[in-house]
Amino acid sequence: MKLAELTHIELPTDLPLTDEVFLGEGVAARADELSMRHLGARPLVVADPDTWAAVADQLPEGAKRWDRMILSSHPHADDETVEKVRARLSEGGFTGALAIGAGTVNDLCKRASHLLDRPYTVLGTAASMNGYASGIAAIMSAGLKTTVPAKPPRAILLDTGVLAAAPINLTHAGLGDLVSKPVSDTCWWFADQLAGVGYSARPGEIVEQAVQRATEGAAGLAAKDPAAHGALGQALVLSGVSMVVAGSSSPASGGEHLISHLWDMEAHQQGRPTRLHGAQVGVTTCITAALYQRLLTVTEPAFASVPDWATEEARIKAAHGDLAPIVLGPAKGKHEKAAERLEIMRRRWPEMLEGLKARRLPTSDEIRSILAAAGAPSTLAALNEDRQNAARVLRLARDIRDRITVLDVAYDLGVLPDAAESVLNDAAV
Repeated sequence: MKLAELTHIELPTDLPLTDEVFLGEGVAARADELSMRHLGARPLVVADPDTWAAVADQLPEGAKRWDRMILSSHPHADDETVEKVRARLSEGGFTGALAIGAGTVNDLCKRASHLLDRPYTVLGTAASMNGYASGIAAIMSAGLKTTVPAKPPRAILLDTGVLAAAPINLTHAGLGDLVSKPVSDTCWWFADQLAGVGYSARPGEIVEQAVQRATEGAAGLAAKDPAAHGALGQALVLSGVSMVVAGSSSPASGGEHLISHLWDMEAHQQGRPTRLHGAQVGVTTCITAALYQRLLTVTEPAFASVPDWATEEARIKAAHGDLAPIVLGPAKGKHEKAAERLEIMRRRWPEMLEGLKARRLPTSDEIRSILAAAGAPSTLAALNEDRQNAARVLRLARDIRDRITVLDVAYDLGVLPDAAESVLNDAAV
């Protein structure tokens, strides 16, 4: 089916959106047909051992005969692996790529294909993230978890039987990523209020109904119900589309994502394994939802003052340690605009507070009930995350992006850093 059939909101025709989406039981068998239509005469299959095993028996014979690049087990979406995929695509003279996998494999293929201006399609093996249809790839570059431009796939295949058979922790990650949308969209709204970044309600409207269906059916995820996995897959695809329509990841990535990204960056820098990003985001959404509820009570702000850059630089070096060299760039960019942002906040906070109230944000308890229905992580303990460290990262995560989120607003209003532990209590994480 055409992508436009997945939502009741009319999609723009002047953007590089995915053309076709096949969602349902047995659609893996259409991989050869679909890829021949979109990838040219000589496609390359890119997978890892687990994702290949998940679909190999369901692929048509044509796809099984294609050249394959099987990555190492548990590959990383980093610059080095992107280059390996790019080199194989280029040196092998391939006309396009079929990514078989979820977050990592999709991002690697998406970025490598973008660098070569070659098409790719993706056969998803888990409803684990919202990046299938997005126009960005999440890549670890020189220790910094960042998003880089990449063209969406020409076509997406999500076989609900394959999705339902995926490890449940991957499904939990997809649900965790999805529940953040109302909260992250509000971070984008605040950024527009304070810096005129061009907020639009349209991206959220594109995915709103699909998110509602997916979250209402969350209990079916634990039961391995293909229909519930299909609803989650549809919502995740449309979440990616919303980012393309917005021109950035802003509708789907706010303060809750920055906390998760900083956890990832610190783990990577220290040589520790990372956790599933979406699972972390489910928990951090409970935290930022509680932070938003705290902001709703701020009628007499204790506005912060802007320290000079030398003081901020010293703080960042002390707080971020070995990560400081890559954090200083985005932190300085944000600091240069801090005085202007605070002045706007001083003048307009009562008006913004009324606007925030009108958004009717979900509470931490409401977010947790959705996660609990699927058995997904909703506490720090479920992530094996130390509470004191979580409070520390909550105080620091605003530094890693030159983007306004609820974390910055909370600092400007004098809620953070002092209330970090209290906010964790409010979130009941």
